[in-house]
Amino acid sequence: MIQRLWSGFREWGWTLFVVSMPITSMPLVIRLVGSDTVASPAVPLMAVLLAGWALPLWLKGAKLPSLTLPLLGFALSAFISCAAAFFLLIPPNNDISVLRSEMVALATLLVGMGFYFLTVMMAAGEGKIIKSLRLLNLAGFLVIVWCVAQAVAWRVFDGYPQWMRDFHDLYSRAPLFNNRVTGFALEPSWLANQLNLLFLPFWLAASVKRWSAFPWKFLRWFHVEDGLLAGGLICLLLSLSRVGLLAFMLMTAFLALRLNLWLTRWIEGKLSARNIFRGSNEARRKRLLQILIGGGLVLFYLIAIVGLGVVLSRTDPRMEDLFNFSLGARNPILEYANSLNFSTRIVYWQAGWGTFNDFPWLGVGLGNAGYYFQQKLDPFAWELVEVRNLVYRSGQLLNTKCLWVRILAETGVVGFALFAAWLAVMWKAADALERTPQPLDSIIGLMGKLLIVALIMEGFSVDSFALPYIWFSLGLVTAAAWLNLKKLNVGIAGQREDFTAHG
Repeated sequence: MIQRLWSGFREWGWTLFVVSMPITSMPLVIRLVGSDTVASPAVPLMAVLLAGWALPLWLKGAKLPSLTLPLLGFALSAFISCAAAFFLLIPPNNDISVLRSEMVALATLLVGMGFYFLTVMMAAGEGKIIKSLRLLNLAGFLVIVWCVAQAVAWRVFDGYPQWMRDFHDLYSRAPLFNNRVTGFALEPSWLANQLNLLFLPFWLAASVKRWSAFPWKFLRWFHVEDGLLAGGLICLLLSLSRVGLLAFMLMTAFLALRLNLWLTRWIEGKLSARNIFRGSNEARRKRLLQILIGGGLVLFYLIAIVGLGVVLSRTDPRMEDLFNFSLGARNPILEYANSLNFSTRIVYWQAGWGTFNDFPWLGVGLGNAGYYFQQKLDPFAWELVEVRNLVYRSGQLLNTKCLWVRILAETGVVGFALFAAWLAVMWKAADALERTPQPLDSIIGLMGKLLIVALIMEGFSVDSFALPYIWFSLGLVTAAAWLNLKKLNVGIAGQREDFTAHG
């Protein structure tokens, strides 16, 4: 009886976990955990499920897939960097405790890894993966509906009604943004991060592969994920997140590159069938054709990018000076970035990079890069109001606003290499999955690739380890790859038994 109740709670807990992931800063959770770094209701649900189910399994001897070893190595390097930081002369900053900064930073990393390992355990089976994808669709649908409601309220009624503000205050500690949608996230950039690392990779992969987590079809070819992809892209545009838009463009560019390679081979095949390349110059003609096709496609994409830039410069006030770059400015790059309201991020990246240059091997310890920022900030940074407010009025440490720079500055080359190795292992696993004949594995494989491609750009926007999106998505990739490996091992064992029986 107790086991049945716990099994039911586990399934419902997983359902609530997936559906609640889009919520990032819930006041009730902030009061519960005593921190507002990332306060998603998914965090306590994850803790309960890990402590009550996954941890006992591991204690009984359950093994983790070898795919997780680089990530465990990265976590170990982060702990070593934090320990080594106590031997550094860390500059004081607003009497903020170094120990507390490290503990909070390590806690966010452990939360993220908890999301990952919970997903690996809960999605350990084809049926469980499909259920998780269906729940992901449900969560995405709710996000789209709420984003559309926010956009309609602002653009049609010139403001948000009181009931919408009251509802928003239940799940977020930040106010609603004027003329930008946030969904259930803290801010528009977090919504874009959520879309690009959680929802859009799966919806894109499902649409490209013509597969659905549901058995339904509309008009014989239209899947649920097709509609969700369209809605998700609309939400991304309404968030007005420039990094988010670039991340999505990077995903589409990756798909376009694959299409280009296929198209080139297809045209070559058609022309070869008509004996176009026959003769002494066959190799040269094929090479010329490849150059013409490749050059034409590059020209097409360049025109598309410039066209998009023109549209953005006329629709987004922050991008009005996109095509106004002056080499005669005192600091051309930072002045140009400032005209695009992007300079604060660049000066944070520069400060983080300067910290890494001083401590290249192990970094300064997770959570400690901000202590060095006042020494490393470019002189131009002190002209920026946001920087001065954060340094002199907020009482908080500055952060890099970039995952890649943060990892370098706080864990050094060692930590960065291990994290990059984990992503490389994930890419290899995703590639192997996509090559399998099983539709579900192929979908998960392409989803994993798109996620990693998007992460390259999204890493320049958000630097928190505690957001669940990459952990959940790569957890599905790990679970599918682990399941596929088990099937392969069973098949090999069966072949050996058959060989022995006939021997």
